[in-house]
Amino acid sequence: MRADRYSRTALAAAFYRAQHHLHDDPKLLDDPYAHRLLTGAEMVAFADRRIRDGLELGVPPGDPDTVLARTLRALTPASTVLVRARYTEDRLRVAVERGVDQYVLVGAGLDTFAFRRSDLRDIRVFELDHPESQAAKRERLAAAGLAVPPNLHFGPVDFERESVAGALARLPFRPDRPAVFAWLGVTMYLTRTAIEATWRTLASVAARGSEVVFDFIHPDALSAPAAQKRLARARAIGEPIITGLDPATLAADLAASGWTLLETLDGAEIDRRYFATRTDGYRARPGGWLAAAGIV
Repeated sequence: MRADRYSRTALAAAFYRAQHHLHDDPKLLDDPYAHRLLTGAEMVAFADRRIRDGLELGVPPGDPDTVLARTLRALTPASTVLVRARYTEDRLRVAVERGVDQYVLVGAGLDTFAFRRSDLRDIRVFELDHPESQAAKRERLAAAGLAVPPNLHFGPVDFERESVAGALARLPFRPDRPAVFAWLGVTMYLTRTAIEATWRTLASVAARGSEVVFDFIHPDALSAPAAQKRLARARAIGEPIITGLDPATLAADLAASGWTLLETLDGAEIDRRYFATRTDGYRARPGGWLAAAGIV
């Protein structure tokens, strides 16, 4: 299994979900498979890196497990990974109750939804990702002894050369049926032109009643002094954060691409909805937002 066939952010997201499953209670999102899709060396490497980050940022020293736990709860990327997936699956559950039976993960990474949500096995799940990334994931699934469920369909797609619509046309996706599209952890790495093009492409295959759920950062977060170290690290690993979206114009921006904004959650609302009762330190990322838009 070659780790270089995955972006570092995709591997980190799996690490955060793995740590949450193994060490946190209650679970915001329980992923019992993430740690099985990472190698032991990857788990150790990410743990060591986060421990160093925590000590540099003033997390109280102690044994490695304690420092790691304190760091993951204090550094908001971990909470962001958990809460964006939880919010999307909350939206999906409500959509399924009204008859939606298709779920499309655009840039699926190492997400394990189709394996862990046996309560939603009646819906068809479509995972779209780069061919090499998807091949690496299937190798990891096989190594972990995880059989692909019959409702899961893999769609290899090079997003730089092909649209989401083109990829879905090769799969048993039905554009006449509503779907929920998950587009998570992506907008901040794309140009504004690419973001709007993706919204339009998704709208072209989205029947009435469909939704797209995505996360974004406020433009002010790109210039905030507190964020500069994280931005520099993203640039250093070749995944620079370049674009923020303005919540004040988001409804108009989406409407121009065929979508109706249904809901946005800022950090305060994310904390109120998902973290208010937690005492372990998980909180929303400053400047981080969640959004859902629909075809109505």
